Amino acid sequence: MSFFMKENFYVTTPIYYGNGLPHVGHFYSSTIANTIFRYQKIAGKNARFTTGIDENSQKAVIKAEEAGVPIMDYLDSMAAEHKKVWDHFDFKYTDFIRTTSDRHHKVVQDVLQKCFDKGDIYEGEYEWMYCVGCESFKKDEDLVFRNKTSWDTFPVSDKVKPSENIEKVCPDHLTAPDKIKEKNYFFKLTKYQTWMEEFYQQNPDFVEPGFRFNEVIAFTKRGLEDFSISRETNTFGISLPFDSDQVTYVWFDALFNYYTSCVASRGGDKNNEDFVDEREFWEKPEWENGKILHVVWKDIIRFHAIFWPAMLASYFDLWEEIEGVLHYRKEDNKYLPDNILAGGFFTVDGQKMSKTIGNVIEPMEYSDKYSKDLLTLYMLSAFPIGNDGDYNRVDAIQNFNAKMANNFGNLLNRAVVLTMKLGLENGLQSEINKEIFKIQELYLWEYNNSMKNYDLKHGLDCTFKFLDAVNLYVTQTEPWTLMKDESKSEEVQEIMYTICESLRQVGMNLFPYFPEKMAEMFAGLGLENYSELLEEGRLEELRNKKETFKITQKCPILFQKFEIEE
Repeated sequence: MSFFMKENFYVTTPIYYGNGLPHVGHFYSSTIANTIFRYQKIAGKNARFTTGIDENSQKAVIKAEEAGVPIMDYLDSMAAEHKKVWDHFDFKYTDFIRTTSDRHHKVVQDVLQKCFDKGDIYEGEYEWMYCVGCESFKKDEDLVFRNKTSWDTFPVSDKVKPSENIEKVCPDHLTAPDKIKEKNYFFKLTKYQTWMEEFYQQNPDFVEPGFRFNEVIAFTKRGLEDFSISRETNTFGISLPFDSDQVTYVWFDALFNYYTSCVASRGGDKNNEDFVDEREFWEKPEWENGKILHVVWKDIIRFHAIFWPAMLASYFDLWEEIEGVLHYRKEDNKYLPDNILAGGFFTVDGQKMSKTIGNVIEPMEYSDKYSKDLLTLYMLSAFPIGNDGDYNRVDAIQNFNAKMANNFGNLLNRAVVLTMKLGLENGLQSEINKEIFKIQELYLWEYNNSMKNYDLKHGLDCTFKFLDAVNLYVTQTEPWTLMKDESKSEEVQEIMYTICESLRQVGMNLFPYFPEKMAEMFAGLGLENYSELLEEGRLEELRNKKETFKITQKCPILFQKFEIEE
């Protein structure tokens, strides 16, 4: 292979249930994945970004029945609506996968047959509680008590017994799970107990943030249990190749969508229907150190961090058996995801989102009223990925006005207006102020380190801190005053060059977050084809380039201020 071949990078969102439109929680995880993808792409990686919908679920069947339409007609309409939302935000996904597609069915049935043939799937009888909302089975300790009259919830306790007003419910959906007893097929998760513990030990960054990983490790050490991978009563889904009377349980089916998007890929073009084999994005070749990142929510972390690695270990034979015990080997990582980034939940104005309260944020409606940049900025800067947080709508507007309209926007306006006053025929050419250069180098190091570690909040924080330093420098040097003295011409040019060069670097920092506005800023500074060059993966080349700023006209206001509604 060529020494100069690009390193592969593959990022995924969860595939969202096809029983409703995307909400702001979906927007959050998709924004994280989209921003990471954009950064990896401009940094020179051969990047892929997959999203889609999970269609083989009982929830979708129920919704279609309620709507009185055939299930596939309903799912087709939902897929179109999901794409409409993501295209509205210009998310650059390279594949949109539907779990009802032929390409996915072929992959899942191949997986099922191979795992069954090696004895990792067996038949048994299941009696447990099942939450349709979660599409998962529940244990007693997974539930909470709910008071039917007040809707208050509290932990299950031996001191409290279910009664007419007290019932056990799923903590996420506040509904009582169904009691199910049926013949199922099970996956031998217990077989991979030792393998899993060794895998975690040798891959300490597998789940981020670390405190989420600690929860997974603690859960695993309490002892894994085999889990059901099929349903006898469901009629819609991927049938088991060894028992046509059963369909695949949604998680065993859904998780392999990440692999389907590699072995039957759209070739990096979301509109391509001629699928090609690009399994090198998953089965990482020895000649390069590719990366696989799953962006998920905290409530599905166990499925991704426990079930998923074990399923892959079974399918790809990722183990060494010693005296009847399966052990992990470092080379097994070739077929495993490198990182799982688990986002937290958030409230709105300190309260859980509720249509009754009226605080639900509909992503498209909200972005049309304000801007998608305002939504993106606050989502990614208000709290670290992994933490629970609050979307304070007043604070979001104030934050946007301060950082984007005032801090960034005013600095750009000064740069353009004052540079034009200099009347430089050949453009602005000088050297950056040495002190600002040192500060810039420090913040660029912080930024690069943050983005490599998927810390999108700190990537924003250090960029705006650098902008604060540049604004202070402008206030202290007062170029508008120095311009009145012709003997200060070279000093003024250095100041203006420092401002423009600082904005150029900031624009490259913020391009993964706000690509449209940064493209406008580059044009305003007289920098041609910057968006195209970044999309080609030439970030490092542009970072080190000595630019001439040919500013000939005022640029429109990038970020309008928004009023806070009473």
